[in-house]
Amino acid sequence: MLTSRILRVARCSSSLVARISPKVPGGAEHPPGGPRTECLRSFGTSLCHSGEAQVSTPFSTPPTEVTEARMALKTVTVMFGDESQSAYPHVWLRENCQCHECFNQDAIARLFLLEDLDLDMRPKNVRVEDGCLRVEWEDGHIGLFSGPWLHQRAFTQEARAKHRAQYMLSRVRWGPGFQVPLIDYQSAMEDDRVLLDWLTLLERFGVVLITNAPQKVGAINDFINNIGFIKPTHYGTDYELVTHVTPNNLAYTGAKLGLHTDLPYYEYPPGTTWLHCLRQHEGKGGDNDLADGLNVADVLRERHPDLFQVLVDTPVYFQDKGFHHYDFDKITRVPVVMLDERGHVRRIHMSSQARDPIMDLDTDGVLQFYKALKTFNSILMELSISVKTKPGDILVLDNTRVLHGRQAFEPDVSSGPRHIHNAYIDWDELRSKRRVLQRRFKVDLA
Repeated sequence: MLTSRILRVARCSSSLVARISPKVPGGAEHPPGGPRTECLRSFGTSLCHSGEAQVSTPFSTPPTEVTEARMALKTVTVMFGDESQSAYPHVWLRENCQCHECFNQDAIARLFLLEDLDLDMRPKNVRVEDGCLRVEWEDGHIGLFSGPWLHQRAFTQEARAKHRAQYMLSRVRWGPGFQVPLIDYQSAMEDDRVLLDWLTLLERFGVVLITNAPQKVGAINDFINNIGFIKPTHYGTDYELVTHVTPNNLAYTGAKLGLHTDLPYYEYPPGTTWLHCLRQHEGKGGDNDLADGLNVADVLRERHPDLFQVLVDTPVYFQDKGFHHYDFDKITRVPVVMLDERGHVRRIHMSSQARDPIMDLDTDGVLQFYKALKTFNSILMELSISVKTKPGDILVLDNTRVLHGRQAFEPDVSSGPRHIHNAYIDWDELRSKRRVLQRRFKVDLA
């Protein structure tokens, strides 16, 4: 007779998994945090030809373990321990075989080539083998898929939504009355949990104020280097905004700057903008106006859907030319509002300073475009907030969504010029760091 505790060791794909099956009164829920190496399983199903007798003692099945598999004409439907199920297309299973012939686990890359994929290939048979899906193909090739691997890649709406959140966190819209989140510089530099909080706030809201930074050029470089690499531009890896007598950019003056995104004349504009205040203008002006372009675009779509569509459909030339480290002449042609594949606002390109007067439109199109752009700008101002940074503050902005401007000020020579240190880093680096820290601290932000 089998005892109520059995230790079995089984090989699932290339990994060795030890499973312990204790007697659990009334069943037990899998502990939070996902599947573990030691996990509960039911011996009432899928003994994988071990020769052991089935027992009636109740055991709990891990939520991501495969419990049943059914083959259809184009798909294999897999049931899991949490009673969820998903259909997997034959062609997907064949291309994503995880055996050492088809996939390099060290490089995390397919060896199986698309040119070798037969779109009409069907499994000869499928079965559950020790909590995994075993697929034998018509050509004799055999693939094993672990339950957790399949469960994570399910084609259900829930699984797909969770993976979208891993790629990009949901972004929270804001408007008047919004308080910019604050994070202490040294705390984020020394504690990766605080850094994860900061990364999460920045991705969700698009703006965070880092406080108490060292009042020296290079403090933002140190912070960014703790995450990834600075994005270089024709201004260099970073640059200082100090009032000049003969500037090559309006940012070096005291003139009012309208709400804009930075460097829209780049094919790949910077993901985030960093503004480190080293010396602020002490009198009136110098404040930063901020507006959430995602929120404003949604409001425009609700109030004036026809004008919203104009900004989506009309490509605009942005240009900047001059000399900094070298002669440059940058031009792009993009719409003001970009949508993703689901019709949601993805990115804003806007800068009156850099928008070229050359327009690839007929005269009627020009008039309609100006009407749409003027309406959009009016709502930006209506829903904007104002922040005046002080020395030691670093204002970090999501350059894909948050537009920033600057209120005019009269430079005061006696107190020294307004001094801002500027740098950029792309979202690739920021989201990568967020995922790494999520995994390290086992934080689910979905």
